[in-house]
Amino acid sequence: MIKLLAMDMDGTLLNKHREISWGNLKALRDAHAKGVTLAIASGRAFFDISSKMREVDVEAHLIGANGATIHSSDGKLLGADFLDRNEALAIVQELVAQHYYIGVYSTHHIYVPEQGVDWLRDELQRLGIHEDRSVGFQGATRDDFYRAVDDWSVFETNHTEFSKIIIFSYDDEKLQKARETYEGKHKYSIVTSGTGNFEIMPPNVSKGNALDHLAHYLGIPLREVMAIGDNYNDLSMFDVAGVSVAMGNANDEIKNYCDRVTIDCNEDGVAHAIYEALGYPSDEKGGLR
Repeated sequence: MIKLLAMDMDGTLLNKHREISWGNLKALRDAHAKGVTLAIASGRAFFDISSKMREVDVEAHLIGANGATIHSSDGKLLGADFLDRNEALAIVQELVAQHYYIGVYSTHHIYVPEQGVDWLRDELQRLGIHEDRSVGFQGATRDDFYRAVDDWSVFETNHTEFSKIIIFSYDDEKLQKARETYEGKHKYSIVTSGTGNFEIMPPNVSKGNALDHLAHYLGIPLREVMAIGDNYNDLSMFDVAGVSVAMGNANDEIKNYCDRVTIDCNEDGVAHAIYEALGYPSDEKGGLR
């Protein structure tokens, strides 16, 4: 019996419209009614996840910023880890100087460069390409969570803490160069959550470590935990969960890593996985195959 269900959001619980479908919502409520504890494990910030879950009135524990923060379903902070401030600001200054579009996650806001969107347009023009990449991540999050920054030195004299830095680019070679630079320092946790990005986090931060922490806090054995996701930042979560489930829209490497594969996020794949885990007969899956 699954006692704790941990789900990624984008590409997993959310469909292409970045919404939780009625089918998935019903499955979450059915699972909760069966005694399953719910958790969201996302690269999004806590305040972003919390806002999304309040919209659908679902009680869930929240793992944010790929594991940098853990909150209980009633909003209690169970754990948090932040980048060294001086190091984080140095990284930001380096990336901004090279015109990388970045998002810097803090406790209450996501800071982006004032000219960041212009830099992305310049890349497209220089490369002569047009791609539907998820680099415009601002569309996934409410506008009022963002703050555009022109002078990053303002953070040198305040006490803002940073949980992660996400870097975007249309230029694969440029993006890889930056990733190799920070991976080469061997002092950060670095993952990718989609095409055209990578994320810099404090060492040992991962969804998997956060899920392990949450399961122990709740007194639930890891063998009774199921994790569902679609991308590389979910691999650590798959490592610790007793049952790992890849979305149908995940790539083959992710699918081969998992115990099970469900259907696409646009076809209520989370609901399908939940009902399969709960042992519902096919005619009770609301039409899911």
